[in-house]
Amino acid sequence: MSKRESEQREQYNKIFIEQAPTAIAMLDKDMRYIAVSQRWITDYKMQGKEIIGQSHYDLFPEIGDDWKANHQKCLNGAIDICEEAPFKRADGSIQWIYWDVRPWYVSEGEIGGLLMHTGDITPQKEREKERNRMLEILDKTSEVARLGIWEVDLKRNSIYWSPVVREIHEVEENFQPSLDTAINFYKEGESRDLIRKSVEKVISSGVPYDVELELVTAKGNSIWVRSVGNGEFEDGVCVRLYGIFQDINHRKLSEMALNKANAELKAIFNSKSVAIITTNDKGIINHFNHGAEYLLGYSADEIVGAKMPFVFVKMEEVERFRQDMFQKYGKDSFKGLAENNEFDVREWTYIKKDGTKITVQVTISAIKNGDGEIIGTLNVASDISAIKNVENELLRKNQVLNFAERLSMIGNWQWNTVTNEVRWSSNLYKIFNVDEETRLTYDTYFSFVHPEDKEMVTNHVQCSLEEKKFPDLLHRIKLRDGTVKNIQLLAEIITNDAGDVTELVGTCQDVTEQRMAEIKFRGLLESAPDAMVIVNEAGNIHMINKQAEKLFGYSAQELIGESVEILIPEAYSAKHRGHRSDFFANPKARHMGEGKELFAINKKGKSIPIQISLSPLKTEEGVLVSAAIRDITSQKIAEKKILKAKEELEVFAKKLVAQNTKLADFTQITSHNLRAPVSNLNSLLGFYKLVQSEEERVDLFQKLESVVNHLTLTLNTLVEALNIRKDNNEDKLEKIEFHSLMVKTQEILSGEIMRTGAVIKSDFSKLPDIAYNKIYLESIFLNLVGNALKYRSADRVPEIYVSSGIENGKKFLKVTDNGQGINLKRHGHKLFGLNKVFHRHPDARGIGLFMTKTQVEAHGGSISAESEVNVGTTFNINFN
Repeated sequence: MSKRESEQREQYNKIFIEQAPTAIAMLDKDMRYIAVSQRWITDYKMQGKEIIGQSHYDLFPEIGDDWKANHQKCLNGAIDICEEAPFKRADGSIQWIYWDVRPWYVSEGEIGGLLMHTGDITPQKEREKERNRMLEILDKTSEVARLGIWEVDLKRNSIYWSPVVREIHEVEENFQPSLDTAINFYKEGESRDLIRKSVEKVISSGVPYDVELELVTAKGNSIWVRSVGNGEFEDGVCVRLYGIFQDINHRKLSEMALNKANAELKAIFNSKSVAIITTNDKGIINHFNHGAEYLLGYSADEIVGAKMPFVFVKMEEVERFRQDMFQKYGKDSFKGLAENNEFDVREWTYIKKDGTKITVQVTISAIKNGDGEIIGTLNVASDISAIKNVENELLRKNQVLNFAERLSMIGNWQWNTVTNEVRWSSNLYKIFNVDEETRLTYDTYFSFVHPEDKEMVTNHVQCSLEEKKFPDLLHRIKLRDGTVKNIQLLAEIITNDAGDVTELVGTCQDVTEQRMAEIKFRGLLESAPDAMVIVNEAGNIHMINKQAEKLFGYSAQELIGESVEILIPEAYSAKHRGHRSDFFANPKARHMGEGKELFAINKKGKSIPIQISLSPLKTEEGVLVSAAIRDITSQKIAEKKILKAKEELEVFAKKLVAQNTKLADFTQITSHNLRAPVSNLNSLLGFYKLVQSEEERVDLFQKLESVVNHLTLTLNTLVEALNIRKDNNEDKLEKIEFHSLMVKTQEILSGEIMRTGAVIKSDFSKLPDIAYNKIYLESIFLNLVGNALKYRSADRVPEIYVSSGIENGKKFLKVTDNGQGINLKRHGHKLFGLNKVFHRHPDARGIGLFMTKTQVEAHGGSISAESEVNVGTTFNINFN
């Protein structure tokens, strides 16, 4: 070949290379460029550079010695071909390429240089990597969602179960099911019949099925599952069955529990025993249940639509309620109750349709929607008129007893020997002529003891404390004005578990001028509201009053001198003689038969429930005992009614408070925890509308699908949480991997991460997992990472770093960002408060940090923050 032909051929080659659609370079033996294609310049980002004549190694300084050695081999006649390899560029980026390097010849046997044919396959590798990642996510999602696949080959009579399906059935990995054994896993009866009919229908007519069934696993556990199936046909004959299989036990149990709770709430609302009235935010009544109709005499049609305060409530009580609420909360009554999640319980006077006034106990609370806005009020009322009547009667009788104490010149006292504190009844202050504001000790009492009796009193008290028994004590006292009185002390000594004296409780009676007291006593006896029977030591009736005659049906002449056992039922009379002897051996004021039910018998033989108080009296005739006997027939009836009403009210209150708490928790957690994934969906939808290539649309659709799956899982988890909280007060703890939870959080927030370009890093090597409530921990991650994105700085790319570890034996979690930061000096005291916001962000609600603090503290942990404005914030969580 002539030199001219060679040069012409070389020129043609250069033109061919420069116009080639792929990346081709032609180099001489010194590895200097002779020609390059436009694709070569584009692939290796050499636009605007001088290439021809330049050394290949100058333009690619990152080429190592191993590649240079291969080039030398090619210059000696070798061919170097590689389908793919990473090429680390000088700027640190990785470029995946393939190449075909071979020599070109000037003439036969003479090598003129190298031809390099390469291709940039980095985009394909990235897509492959992303596809593998999505497949991995899909596998994990199926595992988390407890969703598997199955297939039945009717030709070969073989069944395939995916690992998740085997796991749901709780069988061994090598278990090989058949169509019969698979169906036999379903609970005998309705579930087994339904799956059998569904399979037969697919095979016979090709109708697919989607059913929820109860299944008994190989380990005997009963669970709910969802089975979806379809058929494949050849020449009209079903040859294959296939479908999906999912564990829906938690969701199904939650649904059943929720239906039960709704039924119970409906039963409560329709109850006649309790009036339930609700209003809208304008105070207009919109619900009036059967109990309210029964209580007030109005029909629901008459009341619904009316203004609440002006129908059956006294306006002065409404105004008093408003004033109380304003004084307590400093704002409108229902706003105060709603913001503090409280309710008000008080007595109201309701006016029935016929004008009758009744006393009711009403629980008032605000009704809020999912956004925490007040949309009405709830009023739950029950009639307590009978209870109030009994209370008033008991109060009146107590006042009568206090009056009787004053008339009898008896006072009661308590002496705490440990603190030396003494308490006197009002009448005892009067006996000693001391102001009731006076601070009392034992020395206060002892200062009144007559000088001539001090030694006797000291010895008596000391002996009583040693023997733990206080005999009656009669001595004189000298008042401040010089008046001398005779008093009689009766006492009971109380000891602790160690036998040490801790307290003395007793009575003190002024017995000055005994004869005058006896005359007065007779008048007191007749005026006493209770039946009074005075018995001597022999058990014979010494005196009775008119109330005793009325109670027992005997005249005084018929009873005086008779044995007191005439008034006691025969079944108890024998024991009573022994009790009477014991009392006279150690007479002291006390209630008879404390803790027991006592009965008397009247002249007609009728048994009467009674209360008896015994008081000894020292007279010239010896010790007498005064028995105050009270007919408690009506009180017993009232007590039974009160107890029954109290039990019913307590049961109802507990149910109502529990239901309200669950509804409030479920509403608040649902509204907050669903906001982030819904917002993320909006962001992804925005990106989806902007992209133009089908490839990007597919990628974004996969992200949308992932977020929807997480949203579904969140809803199922929240429903499950409601069921768990209803049936079990204890939180369910499970082992949770921080890395998996971090991946899930980033997927939920992927739209926001893409939009902001946020860089999120994490390090869980020092504490990879923790046993915790899954719902709470997911909410904590979502709140803290979501806040870091929400309150990012406008001046820099968001950077978030999440780490875990153990410090001083305590497990911790830290979330650090470079966002706007918080002025802790100004807002630190309310950082974790409910409805507290610190930035002008349109989505700020002031609930996230409050919920996070509540969820952390629910497991004995704590949360704190370190922050600097315009620098960033670190939240520190210490687990218990």
